[in-house]
Amino acid sequence: MCFADKIRTQENARAVAILDNEMFILASPSSSELRIYDANSYTFRGAVKLSVRDVVGMVACGFYNCLYIADGDVSCIIRVEMPSKLRSWKVNDMDGKSVISLTSSRCLLVVCPKAKNLKLFSTDGSLQSVVQLQPEIVSLTFAVELTPGKYVLTHGSGGDTLHRVCVVDDEGKILHIHGGLSGSYPTLLDSPGSIVVDKNGFVYVDDVSNQRLIVLTPNLKYVQCLTGVFKQSYRRLSMDKESGNVFVMYSYVSNGRQYITDFYEI
Repeated sequence: MCFADKIRTQENARAVAILDNEMFILASPSSSELRIYDANSYTFRGAVKLSVRDVVGMVACGFYNCLYIADGDVSCIIRVEMPSKLRSWKVNDMDGKSVISLTSSRCLLVVCPKAKNLKLFSTDGSLQSVVQLQPEIVSLTFAVELTPGKYVLTHGSGGDTLHRVCVVDDEGKILHIHGGLSGSYPTLLDSPGSIVVDKNGFVYVDDVSNQRLIVLTPNLKYVQCLTGVFKQSYRRLSMDKESGNVFVMYSYVSNGRQYITDFYEI
């Protein structure tokens, strides 16, 4: 993995997504304005008016030319077509800790930590399938598709017994594991957070409490540990698979709510 010399910073960004050559930024959890920039020159191009209450994630789909925005406060997905056209649908079990991403079949994957399941929706909001996870998956944090029918997830925080990265199939069966008891040894984790997967299937894990980035093979074999990457906690990773760039979005907590203040491209 190569780290870029140039670091880009965006103040007061709640969520970031890239579609074609445009970058979309939501400025706050309840922002009424979706800002649009040129992804290369960072020139402001315009804005789209929205009504959201607590943004917990945003992803872009180039095939359907749309954005998906997760509103954790009202448990719904907002679909924004380009040029702008809005629709939304409710998601049972979705809350402020949910995560969204896209699969290779262009389905929207919604992570529901409280219910310990993954839900896949078509672009029109139809529920396609539910992956019910095993009881040992405690404190589910993040999940994305690894390959069709397989998902890589992180779980475990604080005093939980297990802090792991797992690959599960579409029936929730655990296929591969990295980690175990919490620790700082390179093959252990402490409160693992967000994950990104590159186009070759390598997995990048934010080992939050150890302040490092762990790189794993598609079968979760240890490759390397990168330190000195992160500057603080409360962060989330995302990746532009075409360019291979990883974005780190940092945040702070005020009055029990989380706000993303800037992001870095590495």
